[in-house]
Amino acid sequence: MYVAVLREGRGVRYELRRTVPLAGGLGFETLADLGTDPGRAVHFGRFGISYAESLLERLAPLDLDALDEAFAPFAPSGFMDRADQGRTWKRTVPTRAQEDAVRALHPFDRRRMAYLRSGEVNLNRIDEVSPKLFMRLLGKSRDELEQLFLRMERSLPGDEARHYVHAALNLQRHFANLTARTMPEAQDRERLDEAFMHEFCRLHDDAAFGFGLPGGVHPYLRRYACLHFDFDFASDGGFERIFHDFMNDFRRHRPRPKPVVPERVRELFGIGMSEIRSMTRREFARVFRKKAMAMHPDKGGDHDAFVELLETYKRLVSSKSE
Repeated sequence: MYVAVLREGRGVRYELRRTVPLAGGLGFETLADLGTDPGRAVHFGRFGISYAESLLERLAPLDLDALDEAFAPFAPSGFMDRADQGRTWKRTVPTRAQEDAVRALHPFDRRRMAYLRSGEVNLNRIDEVSPKLFMRLLGKSRDELEQLFLRMERSLPGDEARHYVHAALNLQRHFANLTARTMPEAQDRERLDEAFMHEFCRLHDDAAFGFGLPGGVHPYLRRYACLHFDFDFASDGGFERIFHDFMNDFRRHRPRPKPVVPERVRELFGIGMSEIRSMTRREFARVFRKKAMAMHPDKGGDHDAFVELLETYKRLVSSKSE
């Protein structure tokens, strides 16, 4: 059971729905029209949640615990149902059937949940993530899943919208360079748009996903076009991610690096090797950060030169003590 948020023009309307089995899969049925204000049907009081009599009469044979869960996203900040205070924590271990059901989930659903829960852009190893992360997605119709993601996406910062779409639609697979995994903002914008449209159309035409509509694009899918085209990457988020990746990921196999050429070091950092050797790691990091921000592709810098700067910095800073 869940409360669906439906946009109608500039207004919003709410319906209480539940997932039901249909021929060939899962669908939904509407239990009650909550109008433009679901607060008229529910009250979050000192001793718990109470509901309007008209709603209870209509839902008499249904589970009230499921009703509480459906209205939980609308609870005021700091509200705690007293019925929950006595519940003890229990460890959950997915069964084999649940693990199989998680693996059968649509990749788009799993990537969305993984990003919203972790913030990771590179989801290449998503199959190694614990199935418990995705248990919340099981047994839900397409409509209930989309309402769940709508609620979760409300807490997504605007400067993460493009990264979210990049990870959810797996746009990195359209690029050969490694930076596409963690720094989508460094990629060519036209190629990013082409990759997005390719995946967007594949998802729209995917019969198993159920987004296709005879008259156009489903509003549930249309919002991802808005997230991609109406938002921009954060000005410095990409630099921070690539910096930490290069500084912390020492396990990835890489070919033998080219020798450091002093003349090229001076061109990249604006100072000579002797001066760099006399610096502490922190002093050199400040020089690197200033240069990296100036050479960032979002600032008009050359992508290959930016990557070379990062590689050279890593080589030089590894020989310095704290």
